[in-house]
Amino acid sequence: MLPSQFIYLKGNTMQNKTILVTGANGGLGNAFIEALLEQSPKKIYAAARDIKTLEHLKNRNNIELLELDITDAASVQAAKERANDIDVLINNAGVNSNARVFGANYHDLEVNYKGTANLCKSYFEYAKEHKMQIINISSIAALCNLPIMAEYSISKSALHSFTQALRAELKAYGSEVYEVFPGPIDTRLTEGADMPKADPMDVAKEVLKCVAKREFEIFPDGFAKMIQERLIADPQGVEADFAMSVAG
Repeated sequence: MLPSQFIYLKGNTMQNKTILVTGANGGLGNAFIEALLEQSPKKIYAAARDIKTLEHLKNRNNIELLELDITDAASVQAAKERANDIDVLINNAGVNSNARVFGANYHDLEVNYKGTANLCKSYFEYAKEHKMQIINISSIAALCNLPIMAEYSISKSALHSFTQALRAELKAYGSEVYEVFPGPIDTRLTEGADMPKADPMDVAKEVLKCVAKREFEIFPDGFAKMIQERLIADPQGVEADFAMSVAG
């Protein structure tokens, strides 16, 4: 007889589940698609604002392309009506303006926080009736602002607070809300940045592994884990180090 822990973990994979992945045309979104396909899902809705950017997935088995702009209410409603059978929502869509504190027009907040909240709101009543999993991709910068990309950090901090509230609201209904705090990942968002970057596929697989173990706050790479430990031991030191990004 298999140990109960093994049975539990096996039962919490993405096998036979219907999954919606936003930002499916990005580096991490693509990685999630590939990692999910390894677990034999029933269906994956691959969503992006420009559906033409998903052409490479068009003829893949178990994948349905979905046009979705999470900042547009009509687009969100249309996507919800079409993807009305999901078990898992992976909120991966996001932007990084690389803007300092007054350097942009709050676009990051519109997408990373408000857009994600819009989509979660559209599934809120559904999540009360169906035990689903919501996975919000945040950032380690949600926990300590990196001033060189202050607007991005602010937007992810808002997403962090929102995720905590959503988790509390849905807990009584059996739906689970996860948050992912990656460090730099080798995608378009970090293109040109001279820093160590995690491989998107490694991050995606680690996220799915942690969800299977019901770890609700996920630090999926070495840098994220290091900052998490430092924030516990010396939060002011982390803030001072991050502040150096705009020193001089």
